[in-house]
Amino acid sequence: MRSLVNHEYSEVWDSFEKKFSFRPSVNGPFPAIKEPKDSITFLLALDYDGHMIDELRNLIFSTLAECAAEVQEFFYLDWQHECYTLDVKTATDFWINCFPDGDYAILLSKDMRIGTFGHPWEHSICFFGEAFANAIVKQKPAILEKVIRNSGGYYLPETV
Repeated sequence: MRSLVNHEYSEVWDSFEKKFSFRPSVNGPFPAIKEPKDSITFLLALDYDGHMIDELRNLIFSTLAECAAEVQEFFYLDWQHECYTLDVKTATDFWINCFPDGDYAILLSKDMRIGTFGHPWEHSICFFGEAFANAIVKQKPAILEKVIRNSGGYYLPETV
């Protein structure tokens, strides 16, 4: 894992903003991105604890390692903060928080086809990339309260 240097930081954010039509705003409109067709977005539980956040983070990283075998690098983008590149298969720095705890939290494959978009003011997280999103739906951690958008048409068991 390493920090993005200035030119990388600008290039990655510019590419992300262009591809996803990123519109940062505290008051909306929501969603703040154009969500991919192969995505599912959950409302996050407002009553959560550290265990629930850890469960989400661990599931995200283990699922990405399985579903994105061909992807070597991911970006971790924390809006207006230091950002990183990492290999999810070998990353040991699990302090990375995909949970949007005050800022947008984005975990994104280098080709921007697979990842997460955590929205702090909508209290939501979007998962995209067909195999990845499908695996999240099947394992649904406790912090994911309910589906608010389902652009991928994923099968949702009664418990979701």
